[in-house]
Amino acid sequence: MTTLLFFLDGIKSTNNLVMPSKKITNLHHIFPHDLRHTHAIRMLESGADIKMVSDRLGHNSIDMTANVYLHITKKHEEASILKLEAYLTN
Repeated sequence: MTTLLFFLDGIKSTNNLVMPSKKITNLHHIFPHDLRHTHAIRMLESGADIKMVSDRLGHNSIDMTANVYLHITKKHEEASILKLEAYLTN
């Protein structure tokens, strides 16, 4: 329970740091977790190996990473099919 409270306090503190910047710059609010999510998706879309992405995110299994991120990256799926097609035609 203490770890959860520390984690939630960390989120609150981070958001407290972000909010003044939002007011000054007139930008919409971006949560730190949103940046992590975007990072993972961009890595997968660029062709990064899912095992490496999973390790980088600290997930316990590739399944967790796949369940959270792969359904979003249709572009990744299409690129993989094109790679397979190119491989088979050479």
